[in-house]
This record gives sequence, C-alpha cells and structure tokens, in this order.
Amino acid sequence: MSGEQAGDCDETGVAVWHLAERDAWEAALTSGRYDRSTRGGSLAEVGFVHASRPDQLPAVARALYAGAEEELVVLEIDPAVLADHGVEVRVEPGDPSDPDSEHFPHLYGAVPVAAVARLRPARVDRGWLELGPWEPVGAGSGR
Repeated sequence: MSGEQAGDCDETGVAVWHLAERDAWEAALTSGRYDRSTRGGSLAEVGFVHASRPDQLPAVARALYAGAEEELVVLEIDPAVLADHGVEVRVEPGDPSDPDSEHFPHLYGAVPVAAVARLRPARVDRGWLELGPWEPVGAGSGR
C-alpha cells in the first residue's frame, strides 16, 4: 500500500491520513495508543479521531493548522489494522448538518500505534502544507 494515492477510505483498506502534533504522537508511542481527535480536541471530547484521504489533507491543514507553531506529523493509518483492534472507520459528512458536504473518514476509537504504517514531518506555511520524507514508526523524534 503506497499511501500516496487518494481513494475511498472505507472497507477497501486504503490508508487514511491524520495530521497530528508531534508531541501527541510521541506520547502515543509511550502509551501504545493515539487518542487525539484534532487540534485542540481529544477523542474523549469529540467522540472520534478526524482523518482524511491524502487529497483532503491540504485543505484540512489550511483550515485547522494555519499558523501552528508546534511540530506536526502526518500519520498514515491502516484501516485493516484498526479493524483488527476493534476501531471502526466511518466515512461521514464533514459538516454533520449537511449530508451532501465532503465526506471524511472518522475513526471511532483510539488509534493503536500498530495501525500507523509510517509518518512524515509536516508544517503549514502561509496556508501551504509542506511534507517531509516518510519515516518508519518510532524512528527518532526528528527534533
């Protein structure tokens, strides 16, 4: 699975991406589970982890992470491993009040570190998402 191609993010097993604060990801490496939903929100507060297809990530970064000072990473998550750990992936409207709005994958449960295939550093500069090279999971902090 390359993770570079966009596609449906449902039962097909195509990887989904999540933009995370590096500190939250590093905490997950210690605990074994990633439990942040989105910038400023936990899984417990929101009820699911926000994710996207690769082609959706630039718009997500612009909307939620413009001006972010913290280090960011993109997590490439394998839905098959999520399913093995009992985490359901639902593709739902980004705006719950508008069923015709763009649909995004939502992960209903904490993401086990084992479900993260790889990661890459990221930053948002003047609204543009800049991505570094892919790294294996657990490979140094990159700092």
